[in-house]
Amino acid sequence: MSEETLNVDLFALGQKHFNAFLAEFASYGLQADPGLELRQGTGLLCYYSLEDRQIYLSVPDFNQPTGKLQALFLRSLLACANNEELLRFFHLMIPHIIAHEMAHHYRHRYGLFGDSLWNEEQIANKLAVAVVKHRLAPEEKAYARDFLRRAIESLSAKMEEKNIAVDSYYSVLHALNVSGQIGTADFENIEMIQTTLGVTDAGQMLEGSGQLAQDLVERLEERDELIETIDEQYVADQIKYIYYHVGWLYLDLTSRETEYVDEFARRYLNLSVDLLPLVEVDEDPPDPAVLACFKAYQDTRSLSPVAGRYFYKRYRSLLLARLKAVELTVAAQTERLKREATLILENWNEGQTDTLAYLAQLAPPALRPLFPHLITAQLDPALALPDSLPTETDRRLWQHVVQQAEDKTAAHTLYRLGLLDQTDVYRPLPAELMLKLAGLFCLVKLAPGEAVIWENERNDDVYFLIEGKLEVFVTREGQPAKIGGIKPGEIFGEIAFFTADPRYATVRAAEPSQCFVLTDTDLQLMAFEHPTILMQMAGALAKRLADIYQTSRNETV
Repeated sequence: MSEETLNVDLFALGQKHFNAFLAEFASYGLQADPGLELRQGTGLLCYYSLEDRQIYLSVPDFNQPTGKLQALFLRSLLACANNEELLRFFHLMIPHIIAHEMAHHYRHRYGLFGDSLWNEEQIANKLAVAVVKHRLAPEEKAYARDFLRRAIESLSAKMEEKNIAVDSYYSVLHALNVSGQIGTADFENIEMIQTTLGVTDAGQMLEGSGQLAQDLVERLEERDELIETIDEQYVADQIKYIYYHVGWLYLDLTSRETEYVDEFARRYLNLSVDLLPLVEVDEDPPDPAVLACFKAYQDTRSLSPVAGRYFYKRYRSLLLARLKAVELTVAAQTERLKREATLILENWNEGQTDTLAYLAQLAPPALRPLFPHLITAQLDPALALPDSLPTETDRRLWQHVVQQAEDKTAAHTLYRLGLLDQTDVYRPLPAELMLKLAGLFCLVKLAPGEAVIWENERNDDVYFLIEGKLEVFVTREGQPAKIGGIKPGEIFGEIAFFTADPRYATVRAAEPSQCFVLTDTDLQLMAFEHPTILMQMAGALAKRLADIYQTSRNETV
């Protein structure tokens, strides 16, 4: 690296990223104090001040005597060969540092900054990872991981302490997986149990599994004490403080977990998605509720096709629930219907013959008038809507569409349902599940040229494009080769979800774009409850693989 490169103003670089992050975070609804500034710090540590509510960035000036001494100290501490190597690392990690301190500010501004400083550090790392990790090219991540690995070895030798960064990482499970102490299969099984049963202490599960070495069990038992020590000492021991952050950063960059700004806003700032409440279907809904949803379908289908599909699906859900609650004319079919009702419910495509037409033949005479080919004659012109609709969500959507009631939450819900309707995978799903999905998705915004997925990296989340255009690249003879594109409404990333293999391609934005992402853990739980999602995704996957095969054949010919 030349002398001219060493003259780079690292603080100015930090200021550039600070300004960019302010705008980016604001686009997700994260509002900073109007007077928030990035200020020049002193010493070695970067921090957010709870007193004056400002961020201080301390970076060495390689052309000043004090800066040269700081650089020499850091080089010794982090096992750097020269200033050029240290400077390259700063170039890569200053965005992480800035985003980390900005997370502290948001937590403080929203009144959520807690007493556990260890916990706040882990939370702040979430936002930093969300905006930095996916923007680092694979070779940059590899360089950073190698740098950090050497730094960890150097720091642990100086302090004569090992594993404290792993043992104090926010997720014991991820830390042990990254460090090779538990395999990926065990990791995924325990993660699923954690999420399904709401278990927060993975360490306790691991301790009781009987699969860990005794020394690791002892370390897990001491984890709480270690975290208490971090809270008490915090920055009192600067070398240990740096060691923790170097170790945590290495785990963040190595873990297969992906973070998102939208998810951070929801989980750690309580900025919930503005959506109508979820709805459940009564086990035996009354006939007026079934009739009301069908009438709402008639009222809305010409005004809003999305609302029309929503209400027809609600009508189907209620009718099937009504049907499951009675004995069918053929008794043997009753149990079969109860077993297969979910499949019937979750496989409706507009324009195709509805399975309800066949089920009507099995229904008792009293229920047959509620089926599509007969229900119109049963509708009472005096049926009062929206009062007869069964849920608040139904009533507010109907009022927003038919009466044009001003309701931003209903409008936003309808917008997200419309986005889901664009996809072949999610469009056939019942209204109740669509509402749940609409609340689970995280929004991801991409600038032109920005990658959302990198070839050969591990990330099992599934995305679909809602706006813009993406391009797909694979490496051929050492160079990226474009093999296709992704248009709004298309799902991508599903191959890795099924196979758990590294990504086979890089996906970049060709223009400003927005995606929704469903995380691997959320999707696994949804698929467990609603297997039809897997069937729909498998169909999309088969089509994608067929397209890849055909493209390959055409290029060969």
